[in-house]
Amino acid sequence: MLRLSILLLLAALVCVIQAGIFDSMYCGRHNCYEIMGVERTATKKEINKRYRKLAKELHPDHNKAEDAHEQFEMLVAAYETLRNEVSRNNYDYLLDNPDIYMEHFYRFFSHSTPKVDVAPVLIISLIVLSIIHYLHKHSAYNRAIDYAVNVPHIRSQAKQLAESEGLLEKKFFKGMTKEEQRLQEKKILRDIVESKLDIQGGYQKPEWTDILAFQLLMLPFNLGKMAWFHVRRFYKYTIRREEFDDIEKDYRTRQVVGLSQTQWDAVSEEKKASLYKKELWYEANKEAYLEERKEMERIAKATSNKYKQQKRMAKKEKVPENWND
Repeated sequence: MLRLSILLLLAALVCVIQAGIFDSMYCGRHNCYEIMGVERTATKKEINKRYRKLAKELHPDHNKAEDAHEQFEMLVAAYETLRNEVSRNNYDYLLDNPDIYMEHFYRFFSHSTPKVDVAPVLIISLIVLSIIHYLHKHSAYNRAIDYAVNVPHIRSQAKQLAESEGLLEKKFFKGMTKEEQRLQEKKILRDIVESKLDIQGGYQKPEWTDILAFQLLMLPFNLGKMAWFHVRRFYKYTIRREEFDDIEKDYRTRQVVGLSQTQWDAVSEEKKASLYKKELWYEANKEAYLEERKEMERIAKATSNKYKQQKRMAKKEKVPENWND
C-alpha cells in the first residue's frame, strides 16, 4: 500500500512538472503563428516585418490594456521561436506531433535557455517528498507495533489486559468465523500494545513536526541551537573548566557509547542509569570502558560459531611452511 501511494505521488509530481515545463516552452499553450498573425508558410522576412508592426502596437508604452505586459511578452516569445530556423523547425515538429513530450523537452532545452519558474516546482516537490517521508515513518511505526505484538511476553501481557477488561468475551465474537475471530483478536491486542507501548527512536509514531518540510523550515534554528550548544560547552568546560552538569554528562555518555540522539532516546532508563554509574564523562573511565567493550567484542567474536568455522577453514587452507623445500 505504501509503495502504491509513493508511486502515485511520484506520478502526480511528474505530471505537474511536465505541465509546468510545457507551459514554459515556446508560446506555452498558445500558437506562435496565431500570435504573430502569420501562416506557417511565412518567410523570415515576413515574420520580421510582422513583428516590428505588432511590437509598436502591443508595447506597454502604447498599449493601454490591463494585460499589455502579458501580450508583449507573448509576442516576444512567438518571435524568438519563429525567427530562428532551428527553434522554428522544432516548434513545427511539436505542432505535428503534440504527444511526444520527452522528445519535445529534449529538442527545446537542447537549443534554448529554460524559462521554468523553479519556485512552484520546488514547493510541489517538497510537499510530495514530505508526504512520502511521513508515510515512510508511519510505515516504520506500524512495523514496530506488528513486531511487538508477536513478541511472546508482550503478546501475553496484552492478552491478559484484554481479558481483564472483558474485550475477549465470546459475545463479541458471536457469528464470526474462526478466521474473523483470529483477526479481531489480533486487532484488539494490537490496539492495546499501541496504546501501552512507548516506542522511541527511529520507530516512534510520527508527528506533524517530523515531516520534511517542517524540518527544513526549522533547520536554521536547529543549526544555530547546535552551534550555541557547542560554543557554550567549549566556554564552560574548556576555558573555565567548570564541573560537568547533567546535560553535559548525558551528552558525553551518549558520545562514548556511539549513539545518535534518536537512538539514545530509545534506550531504557535502567540502561542509562547503569551507564551513568560508570561516569564515562571522565577520560580515565571512558578509556577503561572502551577497552572493556573492545575485549568483550573480541571474546564474543572468538566464541561465535561463524568465527570458529572461518578459523577452521583458514587452517585447512593454510600452506605448509616448507612448501618451497
